[in-house]
Amino acid sequence: MIKIEHLSKKFQKNVVLDDISFDVKQGDVVAIIGSSGAGKSTLLRSLNYLEKADRGNITINDFQVDFTNLTKEKRLELRKKTAMVFQQFNLFQQRTALENVMEGLLVVKKLPKETAKKIAKEQLAKVGMSDRESYYPKHLSGGQQQRVGIARALAMEPELLLLDEPTSALDPELVGEVLQTIKQTAATGQTMILVSHEMRFVKEVSTKVLFLDKGKIVEQGTPDEVFNHAKSERTKQFLKRYYETENE
Repeated sequence: MIKIEHLSKKFQKNVVLDDISFDVKQGDVVAIIGSSGAGKSTLLRSLNYLEKADRGNITINDFQVDFTNLTKEKRLELRKKTAMVFQQFNLFQQRTALENVMEGLLVVKKLPKETAKKIAKEQLAKVGMSDRESYYPKHLSGGQQQRVGIARALAMEPELLLLDEPTSALDPELVGEVLQTIKQTAATGQTMILVSHEMRFVKEVSTKVLFLDKGKIVEQGTPDEVFNHAKSERTKQFLKRYYETENE
């Protein structure tokens, strides 16, 4: 069980996260939806300390972090338990696909090179990238780069996988291959928190949906509860465009 409690963040006087609390069960895929500027990416980035929250806690099974008092050791442990898939891939340009996946295993987990290589090859195979192991990012499509990013994250065996708009930087024809990879990952029981604007995919893959507006959780529930039986007028207004698109 993962618990996020009282997560709060301001940028100057602008409240970006306003006392956010929610639970994530083992194997859950929690999708965070909302308009641009709602705080979705800041929430995700705060969970593994890429963004420093002003206050709040995260508990991952028996490991707890208080963001107001985070030691270097705890931060490292948090990064071992979580892994991030970024919007812009964030691959090392001077390393091959295989070397990108190996990097965290060598630097963070301190694994022997041959062990890291074996794990990296296995993860690249799982995302259909075995034939691109020796390619540098500049020779890969956006969809291929993002699949390497997913393989890199999964190689760390995170207890919580964080995906920040993983298809937003992709051309439309490349979105499908990345969504399929995420769907396959979800089917393995990997616990995830996903920020996405792909509503159809969110509805299909998530077990729980949070609608975020102005840094607050306005609505949460199963995909059916949020998409088909929303209680909040703000949620209904946000989803109206989704339904209009569906019916076009």
